[in-house]
Amino acid sequence: MAIMANEVHKSLRRELENYLKAQYFGKSPLLLDAIEPLLDKEGELYQTPYIESSPAYLTVKDGIETLSIPTWLKAFFLNLSHENMGVFESPFKHQLTALQETFDGKDIFVATGTGSGKTECFLWPILAKLCTEAKESPQTWEQRGLRTILMYPMNALVSDQLSRLRRLLGDPEEKFVRILRETSGEKTRRPQFGMYTGRTPYPGDTPKIEEDRKLAKTLSHMLPSENELNKFYSDLQKDGKIPAKKDLAAFIENLHEGNHVPDLEDAEMITRFEMQHLCPDILITNYSMLEYMLLRPRESNIWKNTAEWLQSAPENKLMLVLDE
Repeated sequence: MAIMANEVHKSLRRELENYLKAQYFGKSPLLLDAIEPLLDKEGELYQTPYIESSPAYLTVKDGIETLSIPTWLKAFFLNLSHENMGVFESPFKHQLTALQETFDGKDIFVATGTGSGKTECFLWPILAKLCTEAKESPQTWEQRGLRTILMYPMNALVSDQLSRLRRLLGDPEEKFVRILRETSGEKTRRPQFGMYTGRTPYPGDTPKIEEDRKLAKTLSHMLPSENELNKFYSDLQKDGKIPAKKDLAAFIENLHEGNHVPDLEDAEMITRFEMQHLCPDILITNYSMLEYMLLRPRESNIWKNTAEWLQSAPENKLMLVLDE
């Protein structure tokens, strides 16, 4: 027999009633007799359930093929789709519209419900922007500078997006960078991202060796031990729980000696000093931290690099994403 919504509601009510009886009134039959009628009365412990259906969003079969974008860029997205890298064979129509509109140079505002794939509405345009510059303007692509700023109101949302970028740009099998280089050229520089918030290690004008070694020790706990199953570590990587470093162990070793310079094959920058030294392409931050970054001298190199990149070609524009 199928379990219907009404049966689920009744089951939840029974479980809650039994818990309250056992926890608070089990030792007093008098109180139990007095409270029992109230526990089963609508409006006291529960309300009539309401069922809200999610809207069905229009999908487009082979949607990437319908876009008015260059053939090579379609191939880039189709290759990502074939490798299950966050691009869908039958995307929602509004996801395709977002990609087309941003490619055409328009600003977009996306307001759809839960489960509608809002993240793809800005993530795909970011990928298109990176790939287009890497292929069509390799000279400016070699320059450091922010291409995109992802802005969030709170750190919890920042952390969620960080995991998403690790799984895509920093996938452990390196499928993304392989597809990018197949599209834009084998010598294409790998795009890099970094989270810059109050949680990013660590504050201060300059690195401190004691803090470096403390951070190195913390990061070393993420490395698989000899007794740990490689599959468990691999699963954490695939879930975006491990920093997307080319060689995390080597980074930790360098950090122990006070070296914050990232490897050019790192997808992710972990520390503030890495990003201050070598500007990432994608910056994930929040409103408060961005204000500090715009005012403090220690982050001036990020804005200097970005300004020089913007001035190097009229096509270069900074993409600003304001996520909920």
